[in-house]
Amino acid sequence: MKSVFLFLAAMAMPGAACAAGLTGQNAVYDLTLSKVRTHDVTGAVGQMTFDIVDGCSGWATTQHLTLLVRNVDGSLNKSVTDYITWEAKDGKNFTFSLRERDNDGKEQVDDAGAAVHTGDNDAGIVTYTTPANTRMALPPGTLFPMQHTAALLAAGREGKKFIAPPLFDGTSADGAQSTFVAILGHQGPMPDRFAALSDLPSSNVDIAFYPRKPGDQNPDFRTQMRYFEDGVATNLVLDFGDFVMTGKLAHLTIPPTPCK
Repeated sequence: MKSVFLFLAAMAMPGAACAAGLTGQNAVYDLTLSKVRTHDVTGAVGQMTFDIVDGCSGWATTQHLTLLVRNVDGSLNKSVTDYITWEAKDGKNFTFSLRERDNDGKEQVDDAGAAVHTGDNDAGIVTYTTPANTRMALPPGTLFPMQHTAALLAAGREGKKFIAPPLFDGTSADGAQSTFVAILGHQGPMPDRFAALSDLPSSNVDIAFYPRKPGDQNPDFRTQMRYFEDGVATNLVLDFGDFVMTGKLAHLTIPPTPCK
């Protein structure tokens, strides 16, 4: 199952220019079950917290996800996932750590390492420390998560209908993933329950994440959301395949930037 971590996409641009409109944030989403495609799952709830700190030279991101899924036999499966990254604003360096634990606290996923862009075409190399001694090439045009977000927002402003760049976010031990982003509409500022969002344009998007394997037509994960110009997302729809959850933004804080 593709992790929820980190939505987004589009044309490769220099990292500093890409990230110009993004801000730090603390967002909390309440997750509820909206659709079931199998008889194996009868219920699900969850919560996701998403923190971005503007470190001036880079972005520090921390994401925490808790999911509780009820099975048809009444048993409960709990998963707790923590995802931590650092992404340089010049677009050259990215470090990541992803850990997922089950009901008993047993680790199910443990990925960590660092990636670098080695050329002007955003090709690069990722070196995993977990799994140990693993190196993979990143194809040309690969974006890191904050680049990915900024590029998606730029595509919405420009009236594009879709974009399909490779993404490396560290949520897979298989290196970069393919993405296909459908831009469903772009709108100007509208009243919002969160005052910080009321003056901002936004884009509605549908994003599918694919393994980079020949002939594989089925996405690992799919999500929809409304993305604001500062990088805050609302109206989440998270499609895990067997079931779909919606995410409501329950809390939002936009801290003042520490950078000049």
